[in-house]
Amino acid sequence: MLPPRTLLLALLPPVCWGAGFTLAKPAAQHFPPLFMMLLIYGFIALATTLTSRTAIKTPWRHVVIISAFAVTIQGALALWGLKTLNAATANLLLQAQVPAAVFMGWLLAGEALNARKLIGTLIALLGVVIVIGLPVEKPPLLPTLAVIASGVFWAMGQVLTRMHGRDDGLTMLRANALAGTPQLILATFLLEQGQWQSLTSANVVQWAALAFVAVFGFYLAYQAWFSLLRRVRVDEAMPFILLMTPIGIATAALVLGEEINRVQVMGGLILLFGLAVVYDVVRLPFARRV
Repeated sequence: MLPPRTLLLALLPPVCWGAGFTLAKPAAQHFPPLFMMLLIYGFIALATTLTSRTAIKTPWRHVVIISAFAVTIQGALALWGLKTLNAATANLLLQAQVPAAVFMGWLLAGEALNARKLIGTLIALLGVVIVIGLPVEKPPLLPTLAVIASGVFWAMGQVLTRMHGRDDGLTMLRANALAGTPQLILATFLLEQGQWQSLTSANVVQWAALAFVAVFGFYLAYQAWFSLLRRVRVDEAMPFILLMTPIGIATAALVLGEEINRVQVMGGLILLFGLAVVYDVVRLPFARRV
């Protein structure tokens, strides 16, 4: 069982990411993906520099690599895929980051695996699939691969943060923003066009979506997430990310008026049961406890 404060830290990121991913689509369809990430992390770099004077302790060579994986590459691939895929399918594909992070945590950081955590994670993934439902039509291949790859790159960044991070949540977020912003400037300059036109033609809905994602989906969520990684192992933190899916669907229902059906409710309950197995709230007799 996680302490109450740590549990709150674990719940905040998927709430912010689930809502943010659902509401990001208007902005993701309008702004070039690398340029959109530049706007977000430029804002974060400015906000965190003005509000935090704490010296960055994580070595910069590690910060640059972490930000390349978890900021520049991940963000560009995820937003590019979201432009084409529907949000539900993209959300499901992103959950590849959970087993990827658990595996890389074991491979690179030497974190222990056991039957209880593996079985609980698989149960929770099953809940995600049920919540979203398998798409009737196969999604296009390249955007699908892009979103899956974005999840893998993000997972690598989180494992490296757990291994090499030496800062609290706000300071680690500032380090990522300061290292990631120059990367994004160079990448959008070399690979994209229409940045200025996207700024001048954006409407109120697109600006509001961008602002929501920047503040809640990145600024608040990553402060809590990096603080969480200072407290728990990657395999303990990652299963909470699966909550993004039901939260995203609930946001779509409340904000966009989309309907929630019984199958989705059942999938959400299965997801929560899987998390309960991971954290030993529910004990399975055939899953060895460690």
